[in-house]
Amino acid sequence: MKKSPLPIVALTLFCFSAIIRVTAAEPGGFRFPGGEAESGREAFIALNCVQCHTVAKTELPDPKSPRRLELNLAGQVRFVKRYEDIISAITNPRHVVTEQYRAILTGAEASGGIEPVMPDLTKDMSARQLMDLTAFLDAAYRGAQESYGK
Repeated sequence: MKKSPLPIVALTLFCFSAIIRVTAAEPGGFRFPGGEAESGREAFIALNCVQCHTVAKTELPDPKSPRRLELNLAGQVRFVKRYEDIISAITNPRHVVTEQYRAILTGAEASGGIEPVMPDLTKDMSARQLMDLTAFLDAAYRGAQESYGK
């Protein structure tokens, strides 16, 4: 039986519209159409981001097991300086974590025995969760850092 190309076409159109959506607030940048911060908070919890991350000025539940790392998002300027950086950090965290957080790891982790890499959530995350998660973190960064987005 031949599969319908409709889901692939719909996903392609969705991605294309998300990429070309330019905002006046951030010239040269783009934003996903939509995204709800409260649903993003729920996605942050459901995707188990609380296992390693806290978010500045945001109340979140404790993780189910002890944290190996505690990386506070929106607390200090490290990598994320604008909306697009949030998307990069979520969808391709390897280039951020291996360089940006090596200084806070133990000697054994930093020497290469243990790779402190965020799991690839793109396999488990829906497009809606990505949009909502980005909206949640965007709001957190805007509320905690004056220089964010400038």
